[in-house]
Amino acid sequence: MPLGLFLSGGVDSSAIAMTAAARSPASLQAFTIGFQESTFDERQYAKQMAEHAGIRYCEEVLTSERAIELGTSVLGRIDEPSGDPSIIPTYLLSRFTRQHVTVALSGDGGDELFAGYDPFKALLPASLYAKLMPSPVHKGLRGIVEKMPTSSSNMSLDFVLKRTLLGLSYPDEMRNPAWLSLLEPALLEQLFGQALPQDELYSEAIELWEQGGNKSVMDKSLEFYGRYFLPDRILSKVDQATMMCSLESRAVFLDNEIVEFCQRLPHRMKFRHGSGKYVLKRALKGMVPENILNRRKKGFGIPLTDWLPKLIGPALPSTPVIRDEFARRLFRNHMDGREDQRLALWGILSLGTYLSNRV
Repeated sequence: MPLGLFLSGGVDSSAIAMTAAARSPASLQAFTIGFQESTFDERQYAKQMAEHAGIRYCEEVLTSERAIELGTSVLGRIDEPSGDPSIIPTYLLSRFTRQHVTVALSGDGGDELFAGYDPFKALLPASLYAKLMPSPVHKGLRGIVEKMPTSSSNMSLDFVLKRTLLGLSYPDEMRNPAWLSLLEPALLEQLFGQALPQDELYSEAIELWEQGGNKSVMDKSLEFYGRYFLPDRILSKVDQATMMCSLESRAVFLDNEIVEFCQRLPHRMKFRHGSGKYVLKRALKGMVPENILNRRKKGFGIPLTDWLPKLIGPALPSTPVIRDEFARRLFRNHMDGREDQRLALWGILSLGTYLSNRV
């Protein structure tokens, strides 16, 4: 029976490709979604990896036109609002893969187990910054950075700096959820028109952090990503997308023995010299091409800034639970380049579409 593989050309999916290809390369097919926007497109690496592993390679391209066509349909079919815009390419990838196979392997879980996300790089500098930087100076610096022009490129400098300083506005126990938030607490209060105390909004993250006791910031962050971000965001998104297409997905890294092994590893075996996945990359050395092992992580993002005007249309959807006037202000400021509110606007669009399909 043919077996599918979600292949991005990153370290995690490349590890799965080499392992699976060693057993049965003839029955393995790799599937990739690309973009016309070069900073989001990983096809060249995925194709290189498939050829290196000796497996069949298949690709499709997600254009803005296709994203608009799929967006409303996908958001209307899932049973909750989605805070992750990559639900659209994940759905297209699942639909495309299902045309060829019924089961697909993925590299999900690798980033959470081996400290692969970019925020892990900021943890130790952030703790030092928080101790040494006076609050007024931080606020002033953040105000300057917020005025930087908004770029539509993937992981652009302005986006990274703005998100980094946003997280640094909060204590250690709130920093990870703040970095991942669509909108920070003060602005959420204005959007929903009600008080949203930070300790209640981030209560689960705070409790988990406190339970970690004297563990390092890195270990506590790994627990946060493994306990909350992986199941609540990554796995739920993939599960929703694949179920809509009648495709079975298997996250190989989440095998019980692998997870238990990774949990026993000290964090220095995961994150070292400013880079994550240390032990995984060492294990893959000589198996996976060096340019793939050492390339910068892209993530499965979409050109949301460029696509938002067409995704949203002439006006943001109106909902009974948010203040439309404030939402429209976010939209205007984003479109004028004064603020980067791509994630917040996606969340509002997702919420509005979800509610309108249940009226």
